Amino acid sequence: MHNRTLRTAAAALTAAAALTLTACGGDGGSDGKAKDKADTATAQEQADTAGDSTDATDTTDGGADDKPQDTGDACLPGTVKVEAKAVKSPVNHVLLTATNTGKSPCTAYGFPFLRFDQDQATAGVVEESKPKAGGVKLAPGKAAHAAVIASAADGSAGAGREAGQLSVTLQTPGGDPLPGEAAQPALPGGALHVDDSARTTYWQDTEAAALKW
Repeated sequence: MHNRTLRTAAAALTAAAALTLTACGGDGGSDGKAKDKADTATAQEQADTAGDSTDATDTTDGGADDKPQDTGDACLPGTVKVEAKAVKSPVNHVLLTATNTGKSPCTAYGFPFLRFDQDQATAGVVEESKPKAGGVKLAPGKAAHAAVIASAADGSAGAGREAGQLSVTLQTPGGDPLPGEAAQPALPGGALHVDDSARTTYWQDTEAAALKW
């Protein structure tokens, strides 16, 4: 009888221990699942926040690209007549003249962007010819001048080629090409011999100042 009582008590203790372990394990599982859910929610919130930031940045960039150019008082293509004139000296030079045909004063900024025929790149510029003033101010009827050095006088820039067309684009105050169609002045004699050294001066207020380069 005594032995049976001991066995019954031992069995009861074993069962109680098993129940305790099961309960502990179940609570741990619940805590783990809750933690996993919290971690997942936090990660999702961070991803959503990052996505919102990216969208905001993209929208801002697109708006900046759509801003119109600041043309200021620049001489615009529709109010300027550009001509190309032959000169006796210096050799291999052509004189560009931009006349203000509008009713208001304007400014010829920087230098003319030149392209020969279908060239993708524009001709170079004589940096030494940059005037101290920011541009040449033109009253109605007045003109600015720039020299085109079409080729090297000593032939050092290669054989070159005959260009049949010259395109001239004016600048904004900030140095960007002005919108609108480029001027295409007729070339003296219908063609111009150019080579890889072809370049232009900055706009000057007199012909002599332009041709000194």
